[in-house]
Amino acid sequence: MAPPFPNRGRPPKPNFTKPRSYSESNPAAARPPPQANGSALQKQGQWLTRAADAERVGDGVEAERCRQYAEHWFRVSRGQD
Repeated sequence: MAPPFPNRGRPPKPNFTKPRSYSESNPAAARPPPQANGSALQKQGQWLTRAADAERVGDGVEAERCRQYAEHWFRVSRGQD
């Protein structure tokens, strides 16, 4: 009977070099990041739109992350950052 693992009974090493494709399982993540140019209020609007998209597909964690970025740009626009 052959051993369960070909590496002298040891389990195979994990492959950390293979990138994970998060965007395939999460349509909201497939969107490109908001544009780097524009005013702070425009960036806030972009992040709020992205948060709404994430909420629509059911990704609450991504939506909250986007809302936090929107809050950051709101504070930047008010000079509070």
